[in-house]
Amino acid sequence: MSPIGQPSAPTPPRRKQTMTRKQCWILLLAFEVLVFGVSQSVFRPVRQAGITIEMSVTPNHVVT
Repeated sequence: MSPIGQPSAPTPPRRKQTMTRKQCWILLLAFEVLVFGVSQSVFRPVRQAGITIEMSVTPNHVVT
């Protein structure tokens, strides 16, 4: 403790905190989701957008 009226020595600047364990897990999860999404799009491409029209093979039969 410094005497009254005497300036105290400046404290050294604190180091920036590194990532916490929770932040590391969230980053890892985001990376896994990204990799999973890319692999899904390569191995199972999404069907083309549009309206699917079902047609019956039986004559005069309505598909509902």
